[in-house]
Amino acid sequence: MSLKSLLSLENSFILKNPLILKNPLILKNPLILKNPFILKNSIILKNPFTLKNLFALNTLKSPFIRKNPFILTSLLFLVLFLIFIAGSGCTGAQQKDSAKQLMASNFSLDSSPVNYVSVNGVELGYREFGSGEPLLLIMGFGGTMDTWNETFVWELAQDYQVITFDNRGVGYSSDNGENYSLELFASDTAGLLEALEIPETSIFGTSMGASIAQELALNYPEKVDKLIFSSAVYSVNAPEAGLLKSMFQSFADNSEISPTIRKQADANLEWNGTYERLPEIRSKTLLIVGTEDEYTPPGITLAMAEKLPEVQVIIFENTKHSGERYFPDKYSEAILDFLNKEEPADN
Repeated sequence: MSLKSLLSLENSFILKNPLILKNPLILKNPLILKNPFILKNSIILKNPFTLKNLFALNTLKSPFIRKNPFILTSLLFLVLFLIFIAGSGCTGAQQKDSAKQLMASNFSLDSSPVNYVSVNGVELGYREFGSGEPLLLIMGFGGTMDTWNETFVWELAQDYQVITFDNRGVGYSSDNGENYSLELFASDTAGLLEALEIPETSIFGTSMGASIAQELALNYPEKVDKLIFSSAVYSVNAPEAGLLKSMFQSFADNSEISPTIRKQADANLEWNGTYERLPEIRSKTLLIVGTEDEYTPPGITLAMAEKLPEVQVIIFENTKHSGERYFPDKYSEAILDFLNKEEPADN
């Protein structure tokens, strides 16, 4: 629009307003130039979403609307709300993320019934979520399958058939009085897979669950596809595992706590570890640890990485032991990236 045309509108403030003069969306739109309400509202003039919205502009042009304070206030509130949504960058991808978060928040571990299998003289309770290739989660010291972070399980179950279970003696699983060992826990896990007719699966183990997963990979390698260890240790006697060993010792010596937990602590203290056997693990392995992990510091993870043949390491900043409890989104994303990574084609 020419300068002469602008002057003919008899709106002298147009020529003094850089928001108008420098914006082609305004200069080329007569609905805007002929509407003083719009021209005098800097919030609207600064927002391309509203300037491009002909419905909003036509509505604001209406004399009936502009003469009715209640309707005008309500409509302006609506326009400002739309501006806020657009200005906040609520793109299709973000809307999808919001919907995803809503679905995750409505997810419950109780949504899957507890089933049972008989293994090594005990009944193991387990749950299944999602569909696809199997992914078995092995819980850490003292935990049950109902203590997994729900967002973490839900995220993984979008791509995989996630299987959670209780180690013998805790949660829904029974006990037969036998002394515990990490090798026995690994044998129970292998028996669970056998009972479920799963010939091979990827494994995620956290803390003690990562120790069980190591024994599973070493003693039943045919049952293990890829491995993910969170806050792993190769032995409680590792130089940097002093706090972890002290914790297990305090539980083992405490006669006032559950005998099951005491037996789990003893099993960890009596474990011979895997340091010298780690090179025998043939599965691709992802090691995850946090910088604030006091029980299994990153130095232990890096020592394990030096021994494992095919390994990837992720160290998350400002993250404590078994970080999937605190940051389920970034842990699940890292795990899914690792599991879904395309294998190089054979030449």
